[in-house]
Amino acid sequence: MIITGTSSSRLSELRKYTVTDVFAKQYFIGGTINVDGVDLDNSNPLDKIIYYIGGIKYIDIITGSTSGTTLNIYTPQGTASANFINVPYFKDPNKNNIISNPKIIDDVFILRQQLSAFDKNYRLEYINNLGDLETYVAGNFFNIVNNS
Repeated sequence: MIITGTSSSRLSELRKYTVTDVFAKQYFIGGTINVDGVDLDNSNPLDKIIYYIGGIKYIDIITGSTSGTTLNIYTPQGTASANFINVPYFKDPNKNNIISNPKIIDDVFILRQQLSAFDKNYRLEYINNLGDLETYVAGNFFNIVNNS
C-alpha cells in the first residue's frame, strides 16, 4: 500500500556544501528507501528529481503545469514488518504521572501517647527553610505560596 500526497520540496536537505555546476556533486546521491539521497538513475535534473528522505520518496517536478512536490509513503504490511511490535504490552495504573524518584523523609516527629503530630505544631522550631516546611508532617496546616 502506498500513501501519496503533496508537500514543499525538501531537496535542500540533501544539498552538499560545494560550489559546482555538476548536479551529481551538488547533492548526496544513491537514494533508496533505506538510504537518504537523490536517485540519479531515475531523475532528470531538467524535468524531475526523485529523492528519498527518511524512507519517504519525494518527486520534484520542475517543468510543466504539474510542477511541485509529491511524496510516496510506503507502508509495509504484515507481522514480518520491522514496524510491527509483537510483544505483550501493559500499563500499570499505579505508575501513572510518576516523573521522578520519590522523596523519602525518615525524620518524622511523632511522640506516641504524649501528643499527636497533627494536633499542634510543636516542631516548628526545627524548620529552617521553605523546603522543610513543605515536607513537614503537619505541613497541611499551612497555606504555602511560592512567590518566586
